[in-house]
Amino acid sequence: MINPALQLVHDYPLAAITGVSVHPGQPIHVPLVAQTEGCPERMVSLIGHMAKRNISPRALQEPQDVGVLFCGPDSYITPNLLTDRSWIPTWNYARLFVSGRITFSPELTQQSLEILIAEMERNQPAPWSMKEAGSRTECMKEHIIGFSIENLTLHPTFKLGQDEQDPVFAQIVQKHEDRVLVEWMKRMRTGGSEPRQDQGRPA
Repeated sequence: MINPALQLVHDYPLAAITGVSVHPGQPIHVPLVAQTEGCPERMVSLIGHMAKRNISPRALQEPQDVGVLFCGPDSYITPNLLTDRSWIPTWNYARLFVSGRITFSPELTQQSLEILIAEMERNQPAPWSMKEAGSRTECMKEHIIGFSIENLTLHPTFKLGQDEQDPVFAQIVQKHEDRVLVEWMKRMRTGGSEPRQDQGRPA
């Protein structure tokens, strides 16, 4: 498994970005792609684009500090999965909060579109390209702007049962209906490249 934070961005690219909205305090939701500069263990920057109408004038003029939230799988864990009814229920989840500095640039618009489309279309049987949209692409580009978020500080929270006893963990992963969550539990149990993180119970 690659760095769990990178894996989460890869699997759940839709992010909530705070600090640049024309409506103060409200997040802007856009998909982002992590750039690693060839090192799978290091997130160097995040690339994306936004509709210009959603961005505050100040943010368009100069770099701004932002917060970025990625939400991975989450689910309630019920004692009904276990033979021990004294076990206390909890909520398991994977989240990544990133703080960084965003810079908008028209020069990044084309690149951000190409990077995002390549990432999103990578597993399609017939990957789509912007050329297929013809002149509609240039019209769309008038209303959006590319950006990069750099100087990243990662704040991952993986509460995925890392502190559970082996018998309890085994029963949860065997019986829980959310199999995506279960796969993340298994990944973090066996260890990623980051220290295991668990907020403990209750949720």
